[in-house]
Amino acid sequence: MLKKLLIVGCIMGVICTSSGLSNEHEFREAPEKYWDYAELSKVPLFRESPYADSKYEGLRDLLIQGAPVNGQAAEFFAYYGYPEAAMPAGGYPAVLLIHGGGGTAFPQYIELWLKQGYVVMALDWYNQRPLTGPEKPTETNVARAALEGGKRQNHEVNIANMVLAHSLLRTLENVNPKKTIFVGLSWGSWYGAMVAAVDPRFKGGIEIYCGDVKKDSTDFINGRFHHAAQIPLYWVAGTNDQNATPATLQAGFDECAKLENQSLVIRLPHSHIGFEFPSCFRMAEYFLKGGTGLPKLSKAKIEGNSIHADILSQGKGITHAILCYTEDAAEKIAHKRLWKSIPAQVGKNSVRAELPKGVYQCFLSAYDEESRFNDLCGSSNLVEFQTAPENNMP
Repeated sequence: MLKKLLIVGCIMGVICTSSGLSNEHEFREAPEKYWDYAELSKVPLFRESPYADSKYEGLRDLLIQGAPVNGQAAEFFAYYGYPEAAMPAGGYPAVLLIHGGGGTAFPQYIELWLKQGYVVMALDWYNQRPLTGPEKPTETNVARAALEGGKRQNHEVNIANMVLAHSLLRTLENVNPKKTIFVGLSWGSWYGAMVAAVDPRFKGGIEIYCGDVKKDSTDFINGRFHHAAQIPLYWVAGTNDQNATPATLQAGFDECAKLENQSLVIRLPHSHIGFEFPSCFRMAEYFLKGGTGLPKLSKAKIEGNSIHADILSQGKGITHAILCYTEDAAEKIAHKRLWKSIPAQVGKNSVRAELPKGVYQCFLSAYDEESRFNDLCGSSNLVEFQTAPENNMP
């Protein structure tokens, strides 16, 4: 399942290798160096969880045989459930939820996605299990208990277990194995980008918040597998996130072998609330139900003091567009930069806006619907100016 890795150090629990990552060739790595897809694509053994305090009405709780840990067999916990909607021809489409840092297999988010008409599975990759009680679960009140071996965060094992969970999900009764996606949030999006390089069976992947690229980092989650993505990936992310900057996100988009689209949003809130973003529901329908995707823009072009991007897809019909920008070139802490927006002009084939004076970074976004998170859009690439001259030329 896992390939052998020479470990030369460990910083804050993140695996470091001896590559040094001194150039792009060394930065990029082949996923087969770490994971044996042929083994991971086999259906794992599983059993019903014996823990009464992890039961949740309407969901099945499982212990699934995962990748070995230190040469020893190890199980991981997962919930799954079925929607109330009538089963479509060929079986239900299915979603694998991958939680973020500090999270677990939250039952309330499984329920939310069940209401969208999917079979849903969610695993806990910390080697824990949720503890349920009489209170309605929220992000902050779901207690956890460690499984045998204690709480851990082993990146290679976690990715392997996500692929194994998918192998099981595809074989559940009345699931259409040709219609599955994953939704990865925060840490789950860094993991998701790696899963996308290992497992080609998904129809697509939804990346929430992170999954960026930092080529100068030796962290195992620095984006070294983006070039090997085998499935289309969609991102929804914010301008003021402490975990991924617009520049490192753009590096991820540029490096991704199968970028489907991206929605960049000013001051998007970061928590497990991301599982509720309407943009994610829209893209799930696009990947799995033949639904209409979000508007899609080309790379932005600068002409004089204006910026424009071609419209590659209207989505449901573009209603308006904006230019998002920051002038805070001097602010070294990216998530503290002040981002603003101004209206952009929507033409038949393109979106265009005049560049404000002093702009440092900017991008265009085209919308086809309103939402409380302002996320139902498709965005151009990030444009960054090395300096901020009066004429705004790059």
